[in-house]
Order: sequence, then C-alpha cells, then structure tokens
Amino acid sequence: MAGDANPKKPAAPLIVLDAGHGGEDNGARGRAGLLEKNAALAIAKATGAELTKQGFRVAFTRSGDTFIPLWDRAKIANEKGADLFLSLHLNAARARAATGSEVYFLSLGQSEADAQATADAENGGQAQAAEPGPDVVASILDDLAQKAFLRDSQSLAVDIQRELNRLAGIRQRGVKQAPFIVLRSAAMPAVLVESAFVSNPKEEKKLRDPAFVAKLGEAIAKGVKTYLSSQGGGVRRRAEDGDHPAPLVREGR
Repeated sequence: MAGDANPKKPAAPLIVLDAGHGGEDNGARGRAGLLEKNAALAIAKATGAELTKQGFRVAFTRSGDTFIPLWDRAKIANEKGADLFLSLHLNAARARAATGSEVYFLSLGQSEADAQATADAENGGQAQAAEPGPDVVASILDDLAQKAFLRDSQSLAVDIQRELNRLAGIRQRGVKQAPFIVLRSAAMPAVLVESAFVSNPKEEKKLRDPAFVAKLGEAIAKGVKTYLSSQGGGVRRRAEDGDHPAPLVREGR
C-alpha cells in the first residue's frame, strides 16, 4: 500500500511561558510601585503573542493574578508536553543604578554570589507552599529531569540573552547559572529570564510602556526562534547519559 499522500504535518513546538509570582506573591516592587508579578505577566503575554505570530504553540502557567507554587510551574509544562519552558521575571537590586537583563539556566549546586542572591530572591515565594515531601528519590529525579537538558538550556539562554542585549536601553549582564526551584523539575530545555531591573526608576518607567514591553516580547521570541532553528525546528526529547553543559558562555558583565 502506498504511503499516505497527505502525511500529517508535525505539530509546531509548544512553548510554556511562566509569568513569575502572582496572587499573594507580588515579587519585587519598583520605587514607583510597579509590582513584578504584573510586569512579568505583561511580558509573558507579549512574548506569547509574538511566538504565536511566528507559528509556535503557546501555553501559560497563569493568565491572571493567581498564585502557583514554584514546584508546580514546571510540572504544568511537563503535563502539557512542552518543548521549551521559560519563566519570566524582573530583577531587583539595592543599588538604583543596577540595570540590564540576565538569562539563567539551572545550577544544581551553589552559584557565584550575585547569581545565588537572585535565585534566593526568586525562590523566596516558595515559603508560601510546602516543598514536596522528604522523599529523597523524588528529589533526585527532580534534579535529573533538568540535568538531562542543561546543555540545551544553556544554548537557549545564550540565544535569548543575545537578543535582549540588542534591545535598545538594556545593558547586557550575561548568561548565568543558579539553583532556581522553578526550573528543577522541567523535563525540557528551561530558562529563567530577568528582563530588566524593576528597582531601576528608568527601567521601571519603561516597563509601564506597552511599546517597550512588546519589544521585550519580540526579543525573547526571536531568541526562542533562533534556538529552535539551530535544532532543526524541533528539540531533543530524550535524555542523554553524561549530558553536561559546555563551559559557561558569558555574554558580558
């Protein structure tokens, strides 16, 4: 029997976008009152709109002001069979002059001081939800779920960071690793994007501008498209034994 004359077209890659914080977890607060949870959701929606325009499938961990425990966010991506997982956040620092964007992929150990501080701040919302039980095996499996994709996650982070570096008004800070809880159990390439510093008055003002938020969405989406193009339009779905990231590529400080 001859093959199917109209073979089924493979489904477009599915990207799950996770707007950080939400509900009672406000995240960081700008000096003029902008809440990270609201800015992150706006960026997620802008990124989703651009990815959809480019032909990708998009899903969200939250589409409104709701609280989702950190441990559940990657699980949502896993349940949906996502090809990529992006957790979107805003950075904050005591120094008002701190500016720029950073993209992270998972570290399974301690990181350098500034990256660790960012992870500690973002992981703080976990206090509102209990960590999975003390099952050591389950904890190890969580680590292995993302460990299999660290190299891919690093490549995705570099491609997104490169586009954010090109976005006018945001100084590059570089790709880093840190132990973000939200990335741990993701069974696909996963990154956390700190798009700008909500603690910087100039960047906070920009984050209130829908046109600037749209540009952030375009930059992140372009980075995703570049990464997927380098993978032949798809992603590596199986874990590889001994798969470890190449030496960390830093885009600058």
